[in-house]
Order: sequence, then C-alpha cells, then structure tokens
Amino acid sequence: MSHCPSCGRYVGPYEACPHCGARLNGRTAVRAVKVAAVTLATLGLVALWSIAMRTEVPLIQIGQAGATMNMAYVRLQGRCIRAPTYDPQGGYLGFWIADATGEIHVSAYRAEAHKIIARGSVPALGDQVEVAGTLRVREDFRSLTINLPEQVLVTRAQPTDRDIGSIGTDDQYLRVRLRGQVRGVREPYQGLTLVTIRDQTGSIPVAVSEDLIALSGVTPTLSTGQSVEVTAAVSLYGNAPQLVPASTAGIVPLSQPVPVAAERHIGQLSVADVGQLARVRGAVTEVNPFSAGVKFTLDDASGAVTVLLWQSVFDGLPDPAALEVGTEVQVQGEVSEYRGALEVVPEFAGDVRVLAPAPPPAEASAGALSATDVARVVKLHGTLGRPEPFSAGVKFPLDDGTGQLTLLLWSSVYEQVTSSLVEGAQVEVTGQVNAYRGELEIIPRNAAEIVLLEQPPAQTPPTPQSPPPAPTYAPDAPAPTPTPAPGATPAQEATPAPEVELTPIAAITANRVGERVTVEGTIAEAVSFSAGFTFTLDDGTGQIALVMWHDVYDDCWDASQINLGAQVRATGEVTQYEGRLQIQPRFGGDVKAMEGAQAWATPRELGSLTGDDDGQRAMIEGQVIRVESLRDAVKVFVNDGTGEIVVFVWRTVLNRIPGNTALGTPGSRVRVVGAVELYKGNLEIVPTLPHDVTVLETP
Repeated sequence: MSHCPSCGRYVGPYEACPHCGARLNGRTAVRAVKVAAVTLATLGLVALWSIAMRTEVPLIQIGQAGATMNMAYVRLQGRCIRAPTYDPQGGYLGFWIADATGEIHVSAYRAEAHKIIARGSVPALGDQVEVAGTLRVREDFRSLTINLPEQVLVTRAQPTDRDIGSIGTDDQYLRVRLRGQVRGVREPYQGLTLVTIRDQTGSIPVAVSEDLIALSGVTPTLSTGQSVEVTAAVSLYGNAPQLVPASTAGIVPLSQPVPVAAERHIGQLSVADVGQLARVRGAVTEVNPFSAGVKFTLDDASGAVTVLLWQSVFDGLPDPAALEVGTEVQVQGEVSEYRGALEVVPEFAGDVRVLAPAPPPAEASAGALSATDVARVVKLHGTLGRPEPFSAGVKFPLDDGTGQLTLLLWSSVYEQVTSSLVEGAQVEVTGQVNAYRGELEIIPRNAAEIVLLEQPPAQTPPTPQSPPPAPTYAPDAPAPTPTPAPGATPAQEATPAPEVELTPIAAITANRVGERVTVEGTIAEAVSFSAGFTFTLDDGTGQIALVMWHDVYDDCWDASQINLGAQVRATGEVTQYEGRLQIQPRFGGDVKAMEGAQAWATPRELGSLTGDDDGQRAMIEGQVIRVESLRDAVKVFVNDGTGEIVVFVWRTVLNRIPGNTALGTPGSRVRVVGAVELYKGNLEIVPTLPHDVTVLETP
C-alpha cells in the first residue's frame, strides 16, 4: 500500500507512517527483494555455466565455414596435410588440416603456442587432428585461432615397416618406418635440409626443416655413409615421394651398417644391371690412373670389372696408396656402361673397403722391365730428365743407369707434389707400369709415391775476370761460336711450367668421340634443361656445346662468373648427342672462367615490354608482390611501379639461386635477367641460370 490506512497520507516505502506513526502491515521489505534478486541471478548464472559445461562445441565440416560464421567458436576434425611452421621468437605456431570438404589454416600464438608444444600436442604431417577455436573468415582465406591448448587433440598412427622401393604416391600421409644409409646431405635453400636415404630397394629424401628443428630442440648430426632408422610420414614433392618426420627424434643412428646394395659375383653383372647398385669384392689386377681419377680392374675368379674412382673419391680414401695390384677390396657403386664395358662407380670413399693389403711393391730396374710387367706396381730409383708438359700433366724421362722409361704425372698428382722436380733430381718412384705406343711408363697414383732423394748440385758462377779485347771480324764473316772457359759450367735452363694444350674447336670431329680435350672460348649461348645447363662455346674456329650436369655445375667454383660473354676454359670428354658434338666435364674444377661475366641485358621498365619483345633478353628490377608454386617451377610476380610481370623460374634453377627464400617474401627487391616470352597472351621473364636472379633487398 502507498497510503496510510490511519491518516490517509502518502507513506512511500516506509514501514511506519511518518505522519501519524501508524504501523503498516503486509509490506514486503526492500532488503528481502534485493536478497531474492541476487540469489536468483546467482542461481541463473550457475545454471547457465552448468549447461555450457555440458554442451559440446559444435562440430562442423571445414567447407561449411562461411562469412556468416565469422568469429564463431567451432570444432573441426581433419588430417594435418602440411608440416607445422613455428617461429620461436614471435611465438607463432601454424599448421593446415583438411577433410573431405576443404582445408583450413590453424594457428596459435605466444602462451597458447608454448603450452601446445609443452603438452606434445603439435600435429605432424598425416596426423588426425580435432581442434576447437575461433573462426576467422575472409573473402579469400579461412583460419581458426586456438584459444585453449587443451582443445587440441592429436591422434598419430603407428608406423608401418616398409622398404624404400615400395613407397609410392599412393602412400601419401602414411606413417612408415624404414632403415637405410645416408647417401647425401644437401641444402637446396636456406631453411631446408634434404637427407637422401638408401637401402637395397631404392632411395628417398628426408626433409628436415628449420621449423622441425626448432620444435624438436635438437639438430640431427648426420654424415654420409651413416646408417639410420627413420620414422616419418610420406609426403609428395610433385610426383616424387619424400619423408617428413614428426620430430628430429624420428631419425635414429644405428650401430649396425645397413647394406645399400646386394653382394654379387662379378660374373653375374650384365647390361640389365646398368643404373642399379651392386656390391662386389675381389683382387685388384690392374690400376690405371687418368686425369680425373683412377680406374682399377677387380677380379673375383667369376669375372673382372672396371671400378672407376673419381679423383674426389680416391683422395677421400683413408689410404689411397693401399689400392694397388694384389689388394683385396670390397666395392659398392652404381653399375654403368662405357664403350661396351661394364663399370662399377662408387659414390663416396666409404663405398670402398680394403679387405687385405697387397704385398709391398718389388724393387725393379728400368732395364729389366718389359711388356710382360705391364700392370705391375714397382719401385724405381733414378734421375729425372727434362720435363715435357702436355694437356693432362707432365712427363719426365727417368734413367736409373740400367735403362730409361717415362715417369708420367697426371695434373692432379703433379699439383700435389711439394718437392721441386727438376732435371737432374734423384727420385724414388712407386707406380704402375704401363705401355703407351710401345714405350714403357711408370705412373704414380698420388704425390706420396714420389720421394725426392737429392736435388741436382747448384751451379757456381765463374769468377769474374777482365774481359779480353774484343776481336774484329770482316764485315761478312760469321761470328764464331763462343767456347766455354775451362772449368766453367753452362747455366742450367729453367724448368718450363706445365702448359695447357688447347684444342681448336674446329679440330674436334666425330672421330674424336671418347677423347679428353681442353678448349677455350666465349660463351655465346646458355640453355637450361632438366639435368643441367648447356653452354655454346665459340673460339673463333668453331662452336661446340659444353654440357654441365647439375652436380658438375654445383661443384664449379666459377659458376657465378659463367654467363654469356665469359671466356671459359673447359676440359672434358668429347661426346655426341643427336648429331651434335659436346664436351662433358667430369667435375667442377674442369671448368674455369678465364674472364668472368655477370648476367646482363638491356635494362627495361616493365611498362615498356610488349609482345614485340618476345624472344628478347631484358633486365628488370622490381618488388616481389606474390608467388605461385607449381610442380616444376614457381611464378614470382614482380612490380616496378610501371607495371607487373611474371618471372617464371624452373625449380632446377630456383634451388641454386643464392638467397632464394627471399623470392617467396613479398616486399623483396630483385633483379632478373632473362628471355621475354609470351605465354597464353601474358608476358613472362624466364631466367636461364641461377645467377641471372639477384636478390637486392629483403624486407
């Protein structure tokens, strides 16, 4: 009631009339109302909390995430389809998951990312993932941000034991466990290391990224020839399988060696085995050093085969001198065919094992040696004659008093000799006896087999005397030949430095296929192909193709200077392909830039390029806007303020560009030299060589 029943006046909220003091009955206390309101509100909140805790976050399919669900809190399930990325400095963690309806990027930041890592809940490639978070939907991008680390659930399958050769494209995302031997470790670009693993059935690369190392906290230490066990998921690079481990702990070194090739009897090898690995053992029956390495013949009574050791492999042996006639060795390598004969080519020094040493070389005399001693390893003492340089090394006459033969030093050996080998020097030489054009030679395999015993005596100049009066001659009379003074010794001529014998390109014809020659010329053209680069050399007498396979190009110290206009000296074997003569170097040191050249073409603004420039070379500079990745190439979109163009880079070129990761970073400034090409109505710049692309600036 609002009025007093006694005096009839308005009393408001009072329980007693302020006018007459009458007590008002039936009024509800305000305090009680307040208490009841607070109680009811508390009970309501508790009920809502209880209901919320018992209600699951709605599970949706990735394809259902649309604009109307922006900022919604949802739950997703899918497979992790890319290895996670992690920035330890910024505290960022990201990965991609996919289901049958689409894919989405999932990310966590700072404290949440650290908790996920601490809980061991970081998904790896191929894992099944259930995650809840806040949806962010843009026009061209969908993402999910994790708010609670506890809402990331990862299910990882047990690995399946497999042989490398059985892994194919159908095994994508399958988690496997295999054993093999490390056959190569390379870094195609900064931030990624590829470790090639091989067993008897095949080989496969294992991708170890900087993100994986940062998440694992351990950097694996692997060396060529080491046996390992790898547990990882199968990924695809293009159509080629590769392995991506969940952590570096998935690569475990093994104490027991894993064979990469089945042991075979030499007599069982055939042309059908070309390109395959084989392991053979036997006795060395012949050793033939050549300018790029050493060939030796291995015999196991069932047959004989040539084992080819490139110089880098030979020099890497623990004791190269141990490989001599009579040595028992075990070799594993790829079977190849050269001029109709089978060869086994080891890849690393660890592929060659000495099982039993050969007996020590026998002392011999030059006069007692004959054609029947060819392939024997002997030791001689003698005096050197005048050196005779040739294109692949140096020859010395060697005379021991009983006879004379030729001491042949290949360039690779001669350059390692620390002693001064001059005419008249006394030496001890150990080497293999060889016959060339009917004359005997002794060929050391390394510098250690040449021991300088005594240098020729120094020449003492005659004591100066007063010159006699100059004689006079009739005007037409010939001057007499001067006669040395008694006791005077003629001055010794300086030993000529070895000179490289250059072959004119015009002199190289089809009948010289298989020969090893040295040419020098200017690069007139460069072409990239899937396995290497081809340069056209011009020396004024003609042109020839210089083929540098990728391993040769990667091994070449002067690669950055080998470009159009460079003056290049190359040594290699003459080959023929589709009627065109070629020179194929065997390693990077066979190619040298006598006068280097940098990538250059007429600078152009992008806005000035038109279809009329198709086929022309141009140099452009600009800023990277975005990148599109293809299976065999990447498209880098570059803008210079006057226009935009696609720089089309084949992956074989991309992998060799210094600082290539900047090409994937918008804002990087680059300079590109390449051919202008018109593709489906759009202009592109296509660089031919890795050093045609230069990263000028990174954001």
